[in-house]
Amino acid sequence: MEMRRFVMHTILAALTLAMILGMLFVLMPAGRIGDVYPRVTTPRQLSLVIGTSRAAQAVNPAIIGRELSGLNEAPLYNFAFHLDASAYNDVYAGAIMRKLAAPDGRRALFILAVDPWALRRLDSVPDELRLRSVSSRPNWQYLARQFSRLWFSPLPTHSFVNADGRTEVDYEPRSEAEWRQRVKARMKAYEQMAAGYAYGRREQEVLCSLVRGLKRRGDVVLVRIPTSAPMLALERKCCPDFNAHMRRVAGECGVTYADFTTMPFATTDGNHLTRREGDRFSAMLGRRIREIIERR
Repeated sequence: MEMRRFVMHTILAALTLAMILGMLFVLMPAGRIGDVYPRVTTPRQLSLVIGTSRAAQAVNPAIIGRELSGLNEAPLYNFAFHLDASAYNDVYAGAIMRKLAAPDGRRALFILAVDPWALRRLDSVPDELRLRSVSSRPNWQYLARQFSRLWFSPLPTHSFVNADGRTEVDYEPRSEAEWRQRVKARMKAYEQMAAGYAYGRREQEVLCSLVRGLKRRGDVVLVRIPTSAPMLALERKCCPDFNAHMRRVAGECGVTYADFTTMPFATTDGNHLTRREGDRFSAMLGRRIREIIERR
């Protein structure tokens, strides 16, 4: 009898905990549950921003939408992630295709951010986005696999994924010395990556296949987002032919490659644009995309 009561209490406690967790993941703003979870719980989308965290923070869908007003563009959603999850590979490409909604007559737009790190040769492909659904909330499969890696913050933080999928980071270095310290720490990680860098031919094939598939649904633009001078110098050192590779891809696929790296923008850490600079860049990018569309 005592054993039966213990088992029943254990089951009841487990069910109660499951219900509490379920309510947590339903009621808590998804933008405060990690940086991947919010984007795999929103509905399917017609237009996407694709790339790594550089794109996640820099590209503001709302500003680009304003710049493209009157062109019958479908709302843009930022489906870019951190570098480990969203370098160009088969898993990410599959997640992108599962995120797409059925065409509804509006013009679709796909902004594919590219840089040497997103097209580096991978020894193994991360499976964080290997999900049956990237548009369900709660996304139990993701939670079950990645629970230990999630961070939770019911209160405001410096980083938040908004309703358009953009990662909003309201932090800016308070001084030149603080910025240089953050750049030093960020560059150390990328210098280690650069030491074993090789441009990925397979990753380029994935990019090309993705571009061709998305082009059948709407307009596609390859974009190289501006970054800091130290980061750009490292990229030029480890992959000096990167722009030539991208121009070749764009030419073969019949799309435009827009390189903004010669323009000065402020970063938080040498890699990511500040939120205000991301807004400025997004306005510039939106105007450039409008020119591209109107020329066609």
